[in-house]
Amino acid sequence: MDIFPAIDLRDGRCVRLTQGDYDRETVFDDDPAAVAKRWVDQGARKMHVVDLDGARNGVRANADVVAAIVEAIDIPVQLGGGVRDAAEARRLIDMGVDRVIIGTAAIEAPDEVQKAVEDVGAEHVIVGVDAKDGMVQTRGWLEQSQVTAIDLARQMVERGVQRFIYTDTSRDGTLTHPNFEAVAELSENLRYPIIVAGGIASIEDLVGLAKLGVEGAISGMAIYSGTLDLKLAIETIDGMTSAGK
Repeated sequence: MDIFPAIDLRDGRCVRLTQGDYDRETVFDDDPAAVAKRWVDQGARKMHVVDLDGARNGVRANADVVAAIVEAIDIPVQLGGGVRDAAEARRLIDMGVDRVIIGTAAIEAPDEVQKAVEDVGAEHVIVGVDAKDGMVQTRGWLEQSQVTAIDLARQMVERGVQRFIYTDTSRDGTLTHPNFEAVAELSENLRYPIIVAGGIASIEDLVGLAKLGVEGAISGMAIYSGTLDLKLAIETIDGMTSAGK
């Protein structure tokens, strides 16, 4: 299982939001590229970046910062926030992003998701399933849809999507542990790789997710606040893998 440090961008800075609330922001660093290098130094092999301004407004506002992160580190970067169409997905892949994450468009413009898969390849597209009480949220989690997480994932599989990020938005940034029940249900119904975000607070949480067979876990608040040692967490999960657990 991969552990993805999260770098959330707002106004060019590295921040964290509690439960996606733009009014509950903590600024951690003014140099996101330096933060990315710090996590690489601690053993990160993949990076998760979100343009929060893009997620809310539909226009990526931190393009220069994203480019600086991609240039600064030599590990794959997956990026979400403001990716609303296939053309934007192509631009990001061409600039060196490894995977693009599409959230809102999966609800509002599913044809664009399919076009992105056909253009850049399924290996470079992830659909973000951001849910509260089982229902998908869009536009930076500011709007609630009437589509369940499982139904959205199934619809996206029909469009050629082969990888998902599941976030329980009510737990994101809260350190209250992942929604293991929802993750297990989605995994059982989907049979495609799932990366999990939201609520991860400890190495024990990561071990629990690894035992569910998910492909990856995204950690933000836990590693920024120091409740989770990234280097030790990576070593622990690597140890489980080598032991065949």
